[in-house]
Amino acid sequence: MFKSFLQLVYPRLCGACQIPLLASEDFICTGCRFDLPKPGLFIPTPNWITAKFDGLFDFTDANAFFLFAEGSRVQHLMHEVKYKGHADLGEFLGFWCGKELQKAHSFIFYDAMIPIPLVAKKLRERGYNQAACLTKGIQQATGLPSLEHVLIRKIQSKSLVGQNRAQRYESLSDAFGVENEELIKGKHILVVDDTLTTGATFLAAAEKLKAAGAREISFLALAALK
Repeated sequence: MFKSFLQLVYPRLCGACQIPLLASEDFICTGCRFDLPKPGLFIPTPNWITAKFDGLFDFTDANAFFLFAEGSRVQHLMHEVKYKGHADLGEFLGFWCGKELQKAHSFIFYDAMIPIPLVAKKLRERGYNQAACLTKGIQQATGLPSLEHVLIRKIQSKSLVGQNRAQRYESLSDAFGVENEELIKGKHILVVDDTLTTGATFLAAAEKLKAAGAREISFLALAALK
């Protein structure tokens, strides 16, 4: 009864549409679970996601779980995870994504995941890395290891808002470094981030990982901008 009273006073809201959740619902309402735009993991290649990387890097595959659009429910979800302190929502979304990822035939070829890291100052301010929350959820769903202490963010690049892909890539060219290289040598690494826009962040991280000895690189974003 007390739990029901709290739900009346402080209702749990859907992370996507903000309507109150039912007692049987967690994080996202049933309607949004069915209606959120998902391009589908491992759709036939080439496609609009792989096109962001074609000719720029020798990657194996690139996928996204949600389709991102300005002002959409997906954007609201990403905002909740990234800026509103809802790390638990990030883990939930990672778990959901992981269950779908596990169904894909290519899943068995991944050796480990690496989340895109935050610069130390931003990590201290936010208290968590949203990409690491996603990999934690994926790991819980699939058992695929998450290597959080391999890729490091050395410097904070200037804001990437308004920059094209070439400008973003230039800004990020020295942003990443690699530690514990022995953990990735000869392995197929799945690089994970919350959003994919131009692909510049993924590319800059992948270059460092490949140079450090990773055998193959694939990309997974929770949401991608078409």
